[in-house]
Amino acid sequence: MDKTYLFNNFDEPVCAFSNDNKIVFKNKRFLDIFSDFKSTDRFKKRFNFNICSLSTENINNETPIDLLLKSNENFHTVCTYQNKNDEYSYYYIHTFRFDDLKAVIFKDITINDKFNTLEVRFQNLKEDYDKIKQSTEKFEKLKEHAQAQVLKMGIINRISLVIRETNNIDTILSSALNEIHNLLGSFKTYFSDKEKNSFKVHYSVTGNDIEINTVTEYEQEIIESIKDKKITVNTCLKEYINSPELMVKGVKRVIIPVYYKNKLLGIIVTLTKQRFNEKENREILQSISVQLASAIIQADLIQELDKKNKKLAKTLSELKDTQTQLINTEKMASIGQLVAGVAHEINTPLASINSNNGIIHKIINTGEKISKEHLDILRELNSIDIEAVKRISDIVKSLKRFVRLDEAELQEADINSELDLTLKLIGHEIKKNTKIIKNYGKISEVKCYVNMMNQVFMNLLVNACHSIDSKKKEGIIEIITNMDDKFLTVKIKDNGCGISQENKSKIFSAGFTTKKSGIGTGLGLSISKKIIEMHKGTISFTSKENEGSEFIVNIPVS
Repeated sequence: MDKTYLFNNFDEPVCAFSNDNKIVFKNKRFLDIFSDFKSTDRFKKRFNFNICSLSTENINNETPIDLLLKSNENFHTVCTYQNKNDEYSYYYIHTFRFDDLKAVIFKDITINDKFNTLEVRFQNLKEDYDKIKQSTEKFEKLKEHAQAQVLKMGIINRISLVIRETNNIDTILSSALNEIHNLLGSFKTYFSDKEKNSFKVHYSVTGNDIEINTVTEYEQEIIESIKDKKITVNTCLKEYINSPELMVKGVKRVIIPVYYKNKLLGIIVTLTKQRFNEKENREILQSISVQLASAIIQADLIQELDKKNKKLAKTLSELKDTQTQLINTEKMASIGQLVAGVAHEINTPLASINSNNGIIHKIINTGEKISKEHLDILRELNSIDIEAVKRISDIVKSLKRFVRLDEAELQEADINSELDLTLKLIGHEIKKNTKIIKNYGKISEVKCYVNMMNQVFMNLLVNACHSIDSKKKEGIIEIITNMDDKFLTVKIKDNGCGISQENKSKIFSAGFTTKKSGIGTGLGLSISKKIIEMHKGTISFTSKENEGSEFIVNIPVS
């Protein structure tokens, strides 16, 4: 009877080789584990003493299976097995003779190997844990100390924030006293001003427990401690000497002097039933005292400064009103000079419309049917009237835009369009022998006081027109605009009479003009400079006598 059937009950994979090294038996467990078994040769090559990629095409070293087959003795070894999915397992292989067969038992020790690895990792982790535990204990101590410091810094920062946000002394006192009140678990806290040989209650954070302006007096030893800038903590029968009531037993009174340099400003008094930790609290109370002293002095200085600022603001407001009136006065003077020219500009298209209306009236009142010839005339007259009305409308819009004195807000404006608008308005100022060259760059809209900027452009363009001699063969006024990341630049260049060397230093002075009496106010360039400065910009010029001038305006784009 074949005894190999006994191996079917083994939990480990078992196979048996014949004397000619052929597998003649495989138990059920073997077939389950090595399900990818196809041939003895391929099976052998999946075993190795070291973990490495196996190449069935070229193996120079003998496998563990080869060795156990060669061995005439019982054979034991540990090796690795690589399945078809390139996954590795560890096996303990044991061989023994069974009749005329060589039985091989494969014991899977992969779990044992992993357990050993985990055991090592566990020991390493335990060592790390012990180190971390020690570090944590140190950290907890540091944390406790840090929390105490954070608490102190939090109180100081909250008081500092209030001091930065307000100059109201009662608000500052409320913040400082509330912090002390909460820190010490007090039931009464107040601040008293220094009053000769006593103190007067200035502010309390505990309602009506003590009335404001109450005068308080203290024992001589307390007065001496206050003089020495010391915080005093004691249990006493009375809150202060002249108090009409006795204190509850066990209440501690804490008095904190508030000094600015060597000047006593007052004292903070707080009453608490809780234990006072002098080591923890003395430093923070002294810090609050220093902060409060600085805030009181600062508040007094700021109150005085506020009075001066209000007076200065009133003066500045009056100056601004005067400047606005000056700008508007100069604008009205400019309007006065433009009226005649604008009237002439409007009169020409109006005359054309009137003349056309007369012709239309005659055609309509002939009583005859309108012929094709008359219809063509009417169409032509209508086209002329439309153009004339558009011209009048443009002039009126330009004038209306210029005379707006109430545009006090910054507006988005296309400077190229504003320059065109100004040119339309001063068209009568441009001499027949003068050529306008517009070299406009591609610019985006900028925020500005539009009506004021138009006033600047008008002053510069009219000055350029006036600088050109009407007898000169050809006058040229060139307008250049461009923009970069920082500035919008407008250049107005002419080939007029230029500015003499002696007048260059006076060109922006109020009242200075080289024009004849009655033509200019002498305020144009002076006011233009103020308007540009109002826009945080600059205005400059270059000029050569008898050759021309160039004025350059730079306006920040942000």
